[in-house]
Amino acid sequence: MRRAIALGVALAAVAGCGSQHGDNAQVSAAAQSYVAAFTAHDAGATCRAMTEHSREQVAEFARRHMHLRGATCVRAVALLPPAGNDATVESVAVHGAKATAAVDGFDRPLTLVREHGTWRVQSSPAGEAD
Repeated sequence: MRRAIALGVALAAVAGCGSQHGDNAQVSAAAQSYVAAFTAHDAGATCRAMTEHSREQVAEFARRHMHLRGATCVRAVALLPPAGNDATVESVAVHGAKATAAVDGFDRPLTLVREHGTWRVQSSPAGEAD
């Protein structure tokens, strides 16, 4: 009985470590996909890598501050200037259903959240309005 309990505890510990490692890999891949799309100036892929709420916020920002009627995330991101091609994900840290990714070439870390089982970038538009 003690062996069975000890084995159960050991398997739970290994499973926990594996999921954390898996989350780190998934977060890193999601962040790298976003970075690659953003630096390639692929507005569609950039927006697909973002949370639903973030896409809505980008579109709303474009409608209000860029005066784009009927703006979508894709349309707004397509108007941004191209980013440099040297951005790379340096490290990730996972904290439950939230994570951060430090990106060399970006001025601040990315925040990612798990949405419908997939890691996506959570972003709020910032910048000067006309």
